[in-house]
Amino acid sequence: VPTSTLRDPEADDQRVIKPEWLVVIGVCTHLGCVPIANAGDWGGYYCPCHGSHYDPSGRIRKGP
Repeated sequence: VPTSTLRDPEADDQRVIKPEWLVVIGVCTHLGCVPIANAGDWGGYYCPCHGSHYDPSGRIRKGP
């Protein structure tokens, strides 16, 4: 299923009240690798193990 067809239950502006903090777990959802911050097609995170891309909120946008 292409992730672009999935509905996101919360938009970024509804996710946080004070956006100066972001708490994420730095583990890829596929193989458990550590994604690189401020990288990838959406400016969030990129997993070097197999090429997954995450947006700044940590949502998977491309990859396994």
